Amino acid sequence: MSLIEVKDLQVHFPIRSGFWNRITDQVKAVDGVSFKINAGETFGLVGESGSGKTTTGRAVVGLEKATGGQILYQGENIALNKPKERLNYNQNVQMIFQDSLSSLNPRKRIETIIAEPLRNFQKLDSETEKIRVLQLLDIVGLGPDALYKYPHQFSGGQRQRIGIARAVATNPKLIIADEPVSALDLSVQAQVLNFLKKIQREFGVSYLFISHDLGVVRHMCDRLAIMNHGRLVEVGSRDDIYNHPLHIYTQRLLEAIPQVDVRHRQERQQERLRIEKIYQEQKNDYYDQAGMAYPLVQVSQTHFVALPPQAASKRKLTAQGVD
Repeated sequence: MSLIEVKDLQVHFPIRSGFWNRITDQVKAVDGVSFKINAGETFGLVGESGSGKTTTGRAVVGLEKATGGQILYQGENIALNKPKERLNYNQNVQMIFQDSLSSLNPRKRIETIIAEPLRNFQKLDSETEKIRVLQLLDIVGLGPDALYKYPHQFSGGQRQRIGIARAVATNPKLIIADEPVSALDLSVQAQVLNFLKKIQREFGVSYLFISHDLGVVRHMCDRLAIMNHGRLVEVGSRDDIYNHPLHIYTQRLLEAIPQVDVRHRQERQQERLRIEKIYQEQKNDYYDQAGMAYPLVQVSQTHFVALPPQAASKRKLTAQGVD
């Protein structure tokens, strides 16, 4: 059984206009997204800015209200629950935010920031609470001297570690990591990613890892989904996505990954231009008249792709053993 299952999730934002401020249209930030996350797994959600990946994560954690669909946690549809009914879920599902500085209260010391979820969900005496906060700081590589400092006294990487410590304070089963290393330099990125992996090994936590960086996702994730214009265009294992991409948008994203091998720079540039030309010529075939991706079609046991109707029919026949 999956730890969490998202079924046909929709998050639509109304557009109001006119003298009476009536709803005249909707922005479909997330439109029919479905995926599962297993216990101890890292599931990646990848896409460009504006693709809807962060809104999906915020809806799963409860920071955005779902317009439709289901978020099933241990068989219960959390999307329908009132805030008071979500206490157990909120304890087990935490979030690491992209902007570490704005997510930490600048007026509070680090001890108070990390202790806050403990006070919300666990009744600990002051001494036990302080010991627990020190343990959490040690897990992310920070010493006791950090207790009485303020967020502005730390570097970006250190603040992100504090955010991780706060997220794991309640021993959650799922952490939604929204672009956790995008604002950090490469050396600090490696440190933070290693801390995330270490915490996963020690506590068995699952991650919904949201990023636009396919290089980082390849290092972190077991399975991943590619998102575009509020819908998933491809879902599969690491091997499916990186070695056998079928959607034209996925192929374009993969070609944009920076390469350090300068010996084949010209070849890479030519291949990137070739893929871009194909994308511009064929992209209309992969999206409907409204510019939305088609429904996902299963092409292998682990691989799902939003293919055009004609190509989808052929894939279905092949999957059924019909030539």
